[in-house]
Amino acid sequence: ITWKVFTFLLAFFITSCALFKAEKTFSKKGLTVTFRSINALDDIQHLRFLYPIILSEKQVLNHLLSLWHNNIDSPGKPKPVFSIQEGAKLAPLFKKALKQVETGKYLNFEFQSSKGLIEGRVFATAKKLHWHFLKIHDEKFSNDPLRIRKPTWKLVRMPGQTYQKLKSGSFIKIVKNRIIANINLPLPKQR
Repeated sequence: ITWKVFTFLLAFFITSCALFKAEKTFSKKGLTVTFRSINALDDIQHLRFLYPIILSEKQVLNHLLSLWHNNIDSPGKPKPVFSIQEGAKLAPLFKKALKQVETGKYLNFEFQSSKGLIEGRVFATAKKLHWHFLKIHDEKFSNDPLRIRKPTWKLVRMPGQTYQKLKSGSFIKIVKNRIIANINLPLPKQR
């Protein structure tokens, strides 16, 4: 009996290791990308992911320059997530990384900008690019309606962009740290 249990546990351990392969991570010019399993994302049951994600450098640059945010408590003028210089530096890196995203994965990224850490996720569905931001300029996203945690920032929609909507029964929640954008975005006029 002990050999059967031992054999079963050994087989279980080997298959578990195969399922939990190490994540691939690459870093260059302040950008760190990690290819993670889509199982870590929420509300993706109805989405059809697009692989490979092939975009031109211009398309990626237009996306990066179209990402803006604003303070929630004291809104002033919206500010870009990435500067023009950062966008120009990051566009070829994102283009290459997005092309390498394998089936069942999404791209997690961290960029150390001059204003602080920017952290987020990006993946593609048919004709759409999904941007989820967790942190902008060292500040974590918080928009707690009960104000238990102080609200921080929200993304600002540009033409061709919408917020992600999460459905729970008949309740719809608009998530303002997630932008869904048309793959072919024009260069934003605010620049």
